[in-house]
Amino acid sequence: MKPLDVITIDDEPIAHEILLHYSLHLPGMRLRKQFTCPEQAWAYLACHPVDLILLDIEMADVNGLSFYRSLAQRPMVIFTTAHPEYALEGFNVSAIDYLLKPFSAERFEQAILKAGMLRRVQDLSLSLTVRADYETKNILLSDILYIEGLNNYVKIYTTSSAHPLLSMMTLKEMMSRLPAEQFLRIHRSYIVPRHRVSAVNSRYITLAEKKLPVGDTYRTCVSALMSR
Repeated sequence: MKPLDVITIDDEPIAHEILLHYSLHLPGMRLRKQFTCPEQAWAYLACHPVDLILLDIEMADVNGLSFYRSLAQRPMVIFTTAHPEYALEGFNVSAIDYLLKPFSAERFEQAILKAGMLRRVQDLSLSLTVRADYETKNILLSDILYIEGLNNYVKIYTTSSAHPLLSMMTLKEMMSRLPAEQFLRIHRSYIVPRHRVSAVNSRYITLAEKKLPVGDTYRTCVSALMSR
């Protein structure tokens, strides 16, 4: 499962040191940047989407709640603050958690795990809309086993049907409609969901009991992506 991409915003350098130390032990997150200046964080977020912000509230330049409300696209947020009086307001903006300083590494890990579970639920709820069998069908991405290309058609194999859905589009078109962090093009004829891959070698990818070939053109890319 892809780790959460995280930034921290706090005007106290010691707070960043603690968060960095705690994060080093958590494979479920990647600490991308740390900011003492909220304006710099705002500019970074405009160009670099993240999954989660660890955000102080009472800072010299701006209130963290006001900062979060100002964002055009709001990632998940965990407030990290010494002020309990903002807790209700924090949860009113759908904060994942509210950590009162000083908090322990165990308490921090609980909050990150909660954010990770929410992201997984959000990912699994995403669906793909296709025309198949003369109908418009919504397919949960989490239901897709693999996708096979046949010239100008694709066959979509899912957990919810004994028979694949046949839709008129190329495999390239299908790949452009799927989240790249969740799906791999492994062959001129196959796309697979990354989370279903149980084994990889130079020639095949294994999905549960199904083996699919890895094409020469895609071998290097597949190896690199699956090693992340």
